[in-house]
Amino acid sequence: MRLLNRIIYTLAFLAITASARAQLLADSLRNIVAQPQLPLEKRIDAMDRLGQVVFFNTGWKEGLQILRESLSMAAPMKDGQYRAHTYGMMAASYYITGDATTAYNCMDSAWHYIRHSRSGLMKGYVQYMKGWLQSREHQETAAIHTLQEALDILEKEPDGLKYRQAIYSELGGIYFRWYDLLNVEKYTRLSLEAANRLGILDKLISANQERGSYFINLYRSDNSQHKALDSALFYMRYSLQLARANRVRLVAPSDIPFSAIGIANIFLEHMPATAANKDSIDYYNKIALEEGRLTKQFAVEAGVYNTLANMAYGRGDYNEAIEYLYSAIATSMKDPLYDKYNLSQSYFGLAEAFEQKKDTAMAFFNYKQYMATYQELFDVEKMNKAKDLEAKYEMARKEKALLEIRLLAELRNRELIKARYLSGQKDQALLAAKYAAIVKDNALLDAKYEAEIQQKALTSANFKTAKREQELKSMGERFSYNRKLNRIYSALTIALFLAAAFLFYAFKQRSKALRQKQLLHELELDKINQAHRMSVLSAMLEGQETERTRLARDLHDGLGGLLSGVKIELSALQAPIKVSSPDTIVHKTMGHLDNAVDELRRIAKSMMPEVLLTYGLGEAIKEYCNGLRKSGVPVSCQVYNYKNDMSPGRQVTLYRIVQELVNNAIKHAGATEILVQLQQRGQRIFLVVEDDGKGFDTTQMQALKGAGLANIQSRVEMLHGTLEVTSAPGTGAAFNMECSVNQDSI
Repeated sequence: MRLLNRIIYTLAFLAITASARAQLLADSLRNIVAQPQLPLEKRIDAMDRLGQVVFFNTGWKEGLQILRESLSMAAPMKDGQYRAHTYGMMAASYYITGDATTAYNCMDSAWHYIRHSRSGLMKGYVQYMKGWLQSREHQETAAIHTLQEALDILEKEPDGLKYRQAIYSELGGIYFRWYDLLNVEKYTRLSLEAANRLGILDKLISANQERGSYFINLYRSDNSQHKALDSALFYMRYSLQLARANRVRLVAPSDIPFSAIGIANIFLEHMPATAANKDSIDYYNKIALEEGRLTKQFAVEAGVYNTLANMAYGRGDYNEAIEYLYSAIATSMKDPLYDKYNLSQSYFGLAEAFEQKKDTAMAFFNYKQYMATYQELFDVEKMNKAKDLEAKYEMARKEKALLEIRLLAELRNRELIKARYLSGQKDQALLAAKYAAIVKDNALLDAKYEAEIQQKALTSANFKTAKREQELKSMGERFSYNRKLNRIYSALTIALFLAAAFLFYAFKQRSKALRQKQLLHELELDKINQAHRMSVLSAMLEGQETERTRLARDLHDGLGGLLSGVKIELSALQAPIKVSSPDTIVHKTMGHLDNAVDELRRIAKSMMPEVLLTYGLGEAIKEYCNGLRKSGVPVSCQVYNYKNDMSPGRQVTLYRIVQELVNNAIKHAGATEILVQLQQRGQRIFLVVEDDGKGFDTTQMQALKGAGLANIQSRVEMLHGTLEVTSAPGTGAAFNMECSVNQDSI
C-alpha cells in the first residue's frame, strides 16, 4: 500500500513537469503560427504539428479542434495537398480515439483533395496513410500492396525519405505480426538507416525500439544467440536514453513508456533472478508506469500493474497483488481500444489471489470474468489468424508470379551476356600483346626485388640469432617456475578428489532417504484413494437402497391398497347375498382401477419422468418444479440457453441431482424459498440450487455429509464435474455444479 502511494505521489509530480514541458513545445509552435509575415503554407504546416503535439500531450478533443482550424486555413489554397495532409493526420487521430467511421471519412476526403494536387510527395503520404489504416484493420495483404505503391511514388521525390522511413517502420510491424523475421530484419534496418540520415528525434527513437524488438524476437526463436539479447538491450536502452534526454522536443512522449516496459520485460523474461536484475526490473517498471500514466498509454500502465501484482503474489502478499490488479483493470477500461489480453490476465490474477485468501465467491466471479474476456480475445485472435493465413497465401501467390517474371528476365540477361562474351574474345587478343610487353618489364623489376630480399635475409638472420639466445634464457627460468606450480597443482588435485568422494557418498545417502520417503508417500496416497472409493461406493449403494425402499413403500401403500380394494369389491359378486347390484360393484371397481393406474403412472413418473425422455432435461426440471409448486412447495425454476444436446444418461444423472438437492432443502433446511437454475454456455452446463433455509457450516461438511450429500458428490464425479458449496449457519445454502455437455468434450 505504501509503495502504491509513493507511485501515485511521484506520478502527480511528474504530471506537472511533463505538462510544463509539453506546454513549452506547444507555445513554441503557437508563436510560429502567430507570426504575421509567415507564409500561409508554413502556417498550415505549423498548425498541423501543433495539433499533433496537443493531441498526444494535452487532450484529444483540443488536438482535433486545432486540426479542424488548420483545414479552415487551407480552404483558400487551390492546391489540395495541404488539406489532404491535414485530413490524413485527422484520420489517424480519430482511429486512435476509437472512431473508425470518422477516420475513414477523413481518409476519403484526403483522397478527394490529393486528386487536385501535383505533389508526388503528398500523394505518397496519403497512400501511406491508407496502408496505415488497412494494417490496423488486419488487411495485411492490401496494406503491403498499398505501402509498396507509396514507396514507388516517394522514391522519386527528393524529400520523400521522411515518409519512406515511416513506411519501412509500418512494413516491419506487419511482418512482426506474421513472425517473418527475415523481412522484419530488412525493414527495421532500412527504417533505422533512414532515421539516422534524417536525424529526426521521434523517428530515431521509434526506429531503435523496432530494431531492439527484432533482436529480442530473434533471441526467442534461438536462445543460443546471446549477442541478439545484448543487441536488444542496447537498442532499447538507447531509445529510452534519447527519449528521456530530449523530452521537451518530443511530439509523442509515449515512446518513453514503451521503451521502459520493453527493457523491464527483457530483464524479467530472459535474465537470471538476481538482486541486481530485480532492481533493474523495478527501476524500468517505475519509469513505464509513470510515463504511461502521463502519456495515456493505458496498455503499458495496465501491463506494469499486472507485473507488479505477479511479483507481489510471488512474495505471498495477496492484498497488495489484489490492489495492483484492480488498478490494472481500471486502467484498461480507460482505453477505448483496451488490451483484452491485459484485462484477461488481470481477472485471472484476481481469481488466483482470492482463491489463496479462501474467498471462493470472489475467486469464482473473477474467474468467470476471465473466461468471458479470454473467450472474446480467443475469437478475435482466431479471426485475425485466419486473415493472416489468407494474407500470407495471397503474398505467396504474388511472389510466385514475380519469380516467374524474374526468371524470364534472367534468361534474357544470359543471352545478352553471351553476345558480350563473343565481343570480348576479340578484345582479348589485343590485351595479350600488351600483356607480353608488361611481362618483360616485370622480369627486370623481379631481379631488383630478389637482390633486396637477400640483403634483408642476412639482417633477419642476425636478429633471429640474438633473439634465440634470449629465448633459451627465458625458457630456463620458466621451467623452474613450472616445476613449483606442478607440485601445488598435485596437492590441490588430491584434495579435490577426496572432497568429491565425500560429496558423492553424501549424495547417495540422501538419494536413498528421499526414495524411501517417496515410496511411503505413494503408499499413503493409495490408502487415501482406496478409502475415498469405498466411501463413494457405499454412498451410491445406500442411495440405491433408499430408492428401492421408497419404491416398495409406494407400491405397497399406494398401488397395493387400491388393488386389495378392487379384489374385495369383485369378491362381492360371488357372495350368496348381493348387498349391491353387479353394475354398481363394477362401476366402483372401474373407478378404483383408474386410481390404481394413476398411482402406477405417478410411481413410474417419479422413477423416470416421461417428459425427460421426450423433451429433455430443461423441460423435465421445469415440470418437476411446477409440480412441487402446485403442491405448496415454494420452488422457482430458471432455464437459460439449454440446447438439449446431452446424452440421456447424463441428463438422468443431472435430474437425480436436482431431485436430491431440492428434497434436502425441503426436508432438512426448512427453506421458504428455493431456486433451481440450469444454464448452458457452449459445451459447459451450469446447475445452481439455492435456498434460504437454516444453512450449515461448510468446514464441518465431512461430518454432516450423509447418504444424500455423498450420493450427490458421487454423481458429480460420474459426470467428471465440479461441485462448489457455499453456506453458513442461518444464511441458507447454494450448490453450484459445473460439467461438460458430453463425456468426450471434457
